Amino acid sequence: MKKIFKVCMCGLVAATLISGCSKKPAEKPAETETEATESSAQETLAVEDLTGVDNGTITLGDYKGIEVTKDPVEVTDDEVNQAVQNDLSSNAKDVEVDRAVQKDDVVNIDYVGTKDGVAFDGGTAQGYDLTIGSGQFIEGFEDGLVGAKKGDKVSLNLTFPEGYQNADLAGKAVVFEVTVNTVKEKQIPELNDAFVQETTSFKTVDEYKEDKKQTLLTNKNDEADQKMKSDIYTAILNGSKVETKQEAIDANFNNIIARYTNQAAAYGMDFKTFVGAFTGMGEEDFKNIIKTQAEATVEQRLIVNAIAEKEGITITDEDRKEVAEQMGYENAEKMIETAGQFDVDDYIMNNKVMDFLTENAVIK
Repeated sequence: MKKIFKVCMCGLVAATLISGCSKKPAEKPAETETEATESSAQETLAVEDLTGVDNGTITLGDYKGIEVTKDPVEVTDDEVNQAVQNDLSSNAKDVEVDRAVQKDDVVNIDYVGTKDGVAFDGGTAQGYDLTIGSGQFIEGFEDGLVGAKKGDKVSLNLTFPEGYQNADLAGKAVVFEVTVNTVKEKQIPELNDAFVQETTSFKTVDEYKEDKKQTLLTNKNDEADQKMKSDIYTAILNGSKVETKQEAIDANFNNIIARYTNQAAAYGMDFKTFVGAFTGMGEEDFKNIIKTQAEATVEQRLIVNAIAEKEGITITDEDRKEVAEQMGYENAEKMIETAGQFDVDDYIMNNKVMDFLTENAVIK
């Protein structure tokens, strides 16, 4: 079995386990105030302290002198230019234009939605900014505005999808009367010294692009390091005999689910909705991944603890203080209060053992 070694966490604590996930859930018309209120009060789950949990047994194989290859790292001009273009795009400004609506435009609209001639709850808004092509509204709404101009009134005959969250509207035919107030396009700034000075701490385009290159090199080098460390761990795992306890796997699985559930609650969602919105996956498929992750975590913990015991690797208060500073905590005590003693020490031990393994590996 090849598992990924948890040498680095996204953040440190359970609450930040899924920080930086890709997308925000799309807004859609016809969410009533009652639904919004109900969705903001989702349940939260307790996370179990895994101190003392029996992870299983291990017969440790070779772990020193592991031969691995670190991938070469380079950054091309095209990659630098793409990074620059991303910066330019993120600094694009919405500028009002006097032309017909096109894809990617931002239109400010008033709309009223009716079913059987009667306005339905959540289907009316004024001064709403909508990006055409964003998929925020039901199918046909945004496409129906393409070609309209400022001041136009557009009538859209649409049908809510069968699986729509509001059962009263699911699969039902509706009409949206839309008024286009303004049309704006995203205008990307020009790359010049003025842009660089306005948005960065650099003075020239050359300085700015060199910094982009160095940042890309650092990121790629980090990725190469992580892959190398994962390869070291995989070799150790394949050479060891590991027998995990199902109870430990279940406990880790439940904790991961609890953390995602609590993160979902912070967004006013249930677990299923949150997973779909942030990962695009179905609930069962996502849970299957979590089961694999939980098993890998238990295997990893057995190996890490066995190596730490053989090599006398321990965790000190200075270690905790250093990590707290890295993570931006006021002090180690605050970090432990927020994340929990077990999670903090588990993270530190993983990294200390991985540092030891890397120092004792044969890197080509």
